[in-house]
Amino acid sequence: MEQKKDLTKKLIAESFQSLLEKHPFDKITIRMITDQAGLIRPTFYNHFQDKYDLVEWIFSEDIVSEVDRLLQHGMQQEAIKFLFTGIHKNRKFYAKMLQVSGQNSLEEVLVRRLEELFRREITEKGIKDIPQNRVLNVTYVSRYYALGLATSIEAWLAGGDNEVSVDELTEAYEFLITHSIYDIINEDV
Repeated sequence: MEQKKDLTKKLIAESFQSLLEKHPFDKITIRMITDQAGLIRPTFYNHFQDKYDLVEWIFSEDIVSEVDRLLQHGMQQEAIKFLFTGIHKNRKFYAKMLQVSGQNSLEEVLVRRLEELFRREITEKGIKDIPQNRVLNVTYVSRYYALGLATSIEAWLAGGDNEVSVDELTEAYEFLITHSIYDIINEDV
């Protein structure tokens, strides 16, 4: 039964992604998605609340579940590279979805899901020796890094034709998270 449910979700997701290649997000209706998938409209609502819920499911299936698994095995660098690789594989979809703004947008989902991953990592492993400061708590730190990573992804996708490879992006991100702004600024000017 669970396998059939997953197949139906994948069919709905494929239908939606196919429609998104031809239509703007806001013009795609649930009826269009189910018609293309050969399903009846109520089937969509058996699996998803709305199109935004579907987008979050696609992101979770494509990327978050594997990133989470890698993190659980202590493979942080591999998790970051997989995140970038997964987005790159479906780059047109994610770039188009980042153009949709507002509540439940991919940008919001991206930040929320990354923040959840960072929060879990910090909670499970703890925070290293940092100054005693009420601001530097799990919520603040996980949000800070989630916003930074989400911004890196958005800028990368917005680059369009300026193709930056996954390896270049991974290397740049790792450099930025291991250096402060004061390490980067040239004070000799």
